[in-house]
Amino acid sequence: MELRQLEYFREIASTGSINEAARHLNMSQPPLSYQIRQLENELNVKLFDRTSKGVTLTEAGKLLYDRSGNLLEYARSTELEVSKTGKKRILRIGLTPTTVDTIMPYISQFSKKNPDVNFEVHDGITYSLYQYLLDGIIDISVARTPLRLDEVSYMELCSEPMIAVSAPENVVSKTAAVTADTSSPTVRSEDTSHNASLKLADLLHKPLILYRRYEELIMNTFHSQNMNPDIFCVCDDPRGAMLWAKENLATAIFPQSMASLCDGLCIQELDEPDLVTKILLIWAKGKKPVPLVQEFLDVCGER
Repeated sequence: MELRQLEYFREIASTGSINEAARHLNMSQPPLSYQIRQLENELNVKLFDRTSKGVTLTEAGKLLYDRSGNLLEYARSTELEVSKTGKKRILRIGLTPTTVDTIMPYISQFSKKNPDVNFEVHDGITYSLYQYLLDGIIDISVARTPLRLDEVSYMELCSEPMIAVSAPENVVSKTAAVTADTSSPTVRSEDTSHNASLKLADLLHKPLILYRRYEELIMNTFHSQNMNPDIFCVCDDPRGAMLWAKENLATAIFPQSMASLCDGLCIQELDEPDLVTKILLIWAKGKKPVPLVQEFLDVCGER
């Protein structure tokens, strides 16, 4: 199996047409078809179902498509790293959008100490970067709990609370308290300051927007206090959820570092010890970090 064949295979899968793929690859259709037949013969599987409208991936083809992206990325990264041997070292690092502000001071300090190091950055969500790490695509990654840690080693950088984010006209007042002995919360007047930190009970009768990444953590914390919140929306993109909050549809709950996305919105910290996320550096478990990763960890440990 050649890397070139994988590139051909992915182009056909992306376009759904051998003829269209051949045009994109600046080659004729017969040699492209021959390369795919060779690949199928070598793997002893059928990768495409061919129809009058084009081609679609078989189950085996879907699996190869998923895996081949990482293989080609790893090959490209290795080629870049090898080509710079003796010139610059490359640290391949994964960053999530909401942890960039946290990790940048560490990267800046490391870079000043190591001017011979360049960076190859992979952006993505924690779970994607976790898999990149296990597949060897990256050397180290920033991640945020909750997260399985049985397959990685880690260093904690910091922890942060959740925040409640609302439109100014829908700001949450601290007016609720929960009686510990009952299954239903008892509400009493406490503190109506909009600047005070909140408890989950203050949000109990507010429609809420949850980022799916933290849905289980937030719901478990509510339920541990015998509360059933009003979930208006569960979403995959926190930036989109902020637009919902701006329209005064609901109050969003997110980690504090997402505050930079909240222009024009009211931000209130949640004072809940169980509703805290940790920002970590993670690297492959079971083997000593490569020297460059260890140097980066040493700098991070100094701060």
